[in-house]
Amino acid sequence: MNGIMVKLASLKEQIERLLDHPYLRAHIPVPAVDEDRLLLSLSMLDGAKEALDEPDRCITAMMLMQIALDTHEDVTDRGGDLRTRQLAVLAGDLYSGLFYELLARSGDAALIRLFAEAVREVNEQKVLLYEKKTDQLERLVSAVATVESALLVKLADRIGAPQWGQFARHYLLLRRLRSEKESFVRSGASALFDQMARIAFPRLKAVKELRRQLLRLCDRYIDRCQEALFAANLPLNSLLALRLAELSGGFQAIGKMTVEEG
Repeated sequence: MNGIMVKLASLKEQIERLLDHPYLRAHIPVPAVDEDRLLLSLSMLDGAKEALDEPDRCITAMMLMQIALDTHEDVTDRGGDLRTRQLAVLAGDLYSGLFYELLARSGDAALIRLFAEAVREVNEQKVLLYEKKTDQLERLVSAVATVESALLVKLADRIGAPQWGQFARHYLLLRRLRSEKESFVRSGASALFDQMARIAFPRLKAVKELRRQLLRLCDRYIDRCQEALFAANLPLNSLLALRLAELSGGFQAIGKMTVEEG
């Protein structure tokens, strides 16, 4: 486990240095680096069929674009005063610019094209979600999964490991569903649950029954993600196996995982 932890910590520190802009730091929070996405990236690259010439540079670029997308989304979701919103947009543009600079320096034309496709797909699905353009539950959940995982799926395609892309898609969807469920249970507020209620239970007005049905529906998708993850039969390093067990809440199928000491 030590090897993967050291590598993850080193990459995270490199990304945090790139994110640290003195003026922005003085006025808006510095975005967090998503360790799960870093771990998934490193895990899929380990033993990949098609190695990248500069894997660290490519992972760093991908993480910067993910942070740029998330930063722009926060502007839409959270509002705030005009100056804060303007600085958040500026920060997102800065991170996006760093992404393109790093990718251009990598010279990996195939990955540049795939990541461009991922950004387009994410933005298309965000429009669908924000404008509530779908009346199909499966389409809603698929849109959320794409927003969460498109960049990692494309990275997996680039290295000839599509099964890792599907693993990342189910993993990040599971994490998002658990987060939305936690928010709904704690405060009754969840944008995803609101859309699920609109699609699946448009005529159900009894609050307690609606709450029960929504939680039951969310649990069904959580179970589906967990089943897909444990059926993937991928060689998980010990850190990813541990994180998956935590995310799954001690899911009993943990014993079925293939674990490599990393």
